[in-house]
Amino acid sequence: MLIIPKTEGKARFNKPLYGMTGTYTLSEGIALPYFLSLVEINRAIDELKIAEQIPASLDTQWSLKELFQREIDDKRVEDDIVKGYLLDPKKLKFFNAITIVLMPKGADGKIQDTFDSSTSIEPPPIPWDGTDPDDTQWNHAEANVANFSGVQFISIGLSARLRWDEDRVLAVAVDGQHRLWALRTFREDQNFRGGTLRTVEERTKVPVLFVLLHPSAGFQNALGEGDYSIRGISRELFTDLNKNAKTVDKARELILDDKSINAQCVRTLLTERTGEDSKERLPLSLVRWQDDSNRFDSSYYLNSLVHLDLLVSATLDLKLPRDPMDKKQVNEFIKSINSALGINEQEVEYQGRLLSQYYSEDYCDEDGEPDTPFARLPENYLDSAVKGFQVNFRPWLLKLLLEFKPYRNLLKYSREHNLIEGTFGKFQAQTNKHRGIIKEQEIAKDSDWHNREILAPQAAIASMKDNQWAFKAIFQKAMVRLGKMVDFEYKGKDKNLGNIDDVLNFLDRLYDKGVLRVDAILTDYPFRLWTFIAINPGNDKIKVAKAVEDRIFSLLCLWYYGSRKIELDAANGERILSNRKLLNFFKAEANKAQWPSCTEVYTLLYKGFNTNAFYGRDHDQLSEDRKKGMVLERFSAILADGLPQIDISSSNYSFADEVDEELGLEQES
Repeated sequence: MLIIPKTEGKARFNKPLYGMTGTYTLSEGIALPYFLSLVEINRAIDELKIAEQIPASLDTQWSLKELFQREIDDKRVEDDIVKGYLLDPKKLKFFNAITIVLMPKGADGKIQDTFDSSTSIEPPPIPWDGTDPDDTQWNHAEANVANFSGVQFISIGLSARLRWDEDRVLAVAVDGQHRLWALRTFREDQNFRGGTLRTVEERTKVPVLFVLLHPSAGFQNALGEGDYSIRGISRELFTDLNKNAKTVDKARELILDDKSINAQCVRTLLTERTGEDSKERLPLSLVRWQDDSNRFDSSYYLNSLVHLDLLVSATLDLKLPRDPMDKKQVNEFIKSINSALGINEQEVEYQGRLLSQYYSEDYCDEDGEPDTPFARLPENYLDSAVKGFQVNFRPWLLKLLLEFKPYRNLLKYSREHNLIEGTFGKFQAQTNKHRGIIKEQEIAKDSDWHNREILAPQAAIASMKDNQWAFKAIFQKAMVRLGKMVDFEYKGKDKNLGNIDDVLNFLDRLYDKGVLRVDAILTDYPFRLWTFIAINPGNDKIKVAKAVEDRIFSLLCLWYYGSRKIELDAANGERILSNRKLLNFFKAEANKAQWPSCTEVYTLLYKGFNTNAFYGRDHDQLSEDRKKGMVLERFSAILADGLPQIDISSSNYSFADEVDEELGLEQES
């Protein structure tokens, strides 16, 4: 055994760390000891390392996954953790424990596979400093002292003390390396704090868990399979800790994510907590937030969190770049952000710096060519963007989602029965397990409690939704598209389109008339009203597809346009067109300027009817004129079901049956 003289290669042990020790023995034949300590922030920054600080070696081999994981994402560290978190004065700062493996370092500075038992290093003294009386107690008869290759680990029961020789051992993070590097950047980068921490910040202690991979510290491995060198175990721990960190589901991401524009916009639509009511927001107690489903057509839900995210996403319609290094795509993305979220046609900005300026100055080189990927809205610009959403979208969107009659009825019932702030809302906010416990407790006191307090109101709300399109996600998306066109794209100022209140009145009228029932019939016609538009002619099931959403939107548009035209013509004392003439009117290209995309919505609906299933068994024997006549007859009947009734008996109104040429319309077949 090589004995290193005191005067040569003298050890440079750090100051002792104190904490608790334990052992994972969850695998047969394996004991993995660890030591948990609270480390002062400056010591953590100075004494703990990340993988990139391990001396480079051409001999080291890494798998592709390990290469990815050991790389530090400097942009994430600086933008997300330092700027967006540590430097945010409004944030409560908290880090989970950092996991460290003590790794032996050879004389050449390279990491070794094992602690070298062929060398002996004189153990450091206990106490470490004669002036430290507290450390003297570790020189105890019952202490288990392990000295191995530059590490000194002492335990007395669960209490433990750890030191290591910084010239022979590296304390390397296998989990939390970005947090650790962010603390170093926070303290030392001249762009942020100039190399110092404030006095109050220096009082921070970071929880650190050290993994001890030496038999004298309690490590055992009886399996003898795989790569159980220090590096091999470190890689396995590194991979497992990162791989098993499960990504949160979509609903929880929407609740928790402060960096997503969608999540932040969705949250402006909701009350901040369960059991809270507000006439200006959707009560969270009535929103489905417990899972990733977007459906809200059953049970007590007014809406679902995931569906609200889909609504916001479709409404904002941001053009995310497929290639974040493609300048044209990025500029289109920025243009879509400014178009949707700029207030009064101004760009989103941060401290007076426009988003487009930020991109050209920070993401492009001196020749104006991109040198850094630009894939999402930068965090600093989120506040400006969310304010844009609150001005441009939130008012009319909430009006539709809260004041449309079926939603209004649901809210009215909920408030009358105290479902939001009372027992019902509080019960639904519990976890499944807690709901089960509460149910048992309450039933033990009152056998009818669950039926009366929970099931009865749940069933009452469910019955309000029965076969109503208003509670189908696909219909609500189409309805919101109509609202967006009227109140955002045309600012609610187009004399033909009206404003969001006109849309709301129009929808309420359809609802009162029973037209918005899924099973609404079309009198004197063989198929139901919504067949060939949104339900399957064979089984009356709803078809969920983008094409179906487009047809629902088209029908709503045509009904709304027809209603508005009749009302405007009546108000102006002009002729009121018959149903067939209204169809021809909106089919005409010449009228697109006043009624946006009216030709397209007409054509899309026409194609929905123009199928063999519609024409029946003898479809191959029908002439094209006959088919066209059948479509127009049904189309006209459907249009009529969504139009207002005009009483012409007490006024000067008259229906126009004049020749089509006067209107420039095509002659009907």
